[in-house]
Amino acid sequence: YINYEKVAAECQFAKASMREIETKGKEIENYLKTKEIEFSKLETPLQKQKFQETVQAEMRTKERAFNDFRNRKEEEVYQRIHAVAEKIRLEKQLDVLIDARGVFSGGVDITEILIQKLNANGIR
Repeated sequence: YINYEKVAAECQFAKASMREIETKGKEIENYLKTKEIEFSKLETPLQKQKFQETVQAEMRTKERAFNDFRNRKEEEVYQRIHAVAEKIRLEKQLDVLIDARGVFSGGVDITEILIQKLNANGIR
């Protein structure tokens, strides 16, 4: 079995992916802060309404792009972890690998081996 959360938290490429996701999220936060300042400078209700409509449309686009980016990064992390875990499973002649949350007793914990191999691959 593996502790997937621990693997994802301790692998260098997974950490790098999470930082990229956080950076994209902060870009959206900064965009909103900038727009709030711009909005506060508007004078007429019509200007404010048009501005809000424009920003809402832009935010929907940014949120979709962010969600797509996050999903791609998370899938990349999962696929890389899965590929190395599968190699270890075959090397150790294990029938199946499950997440540690599903293990009540027994089993072979390959979490540390998996983390070492993932980090040794030099994938950032």
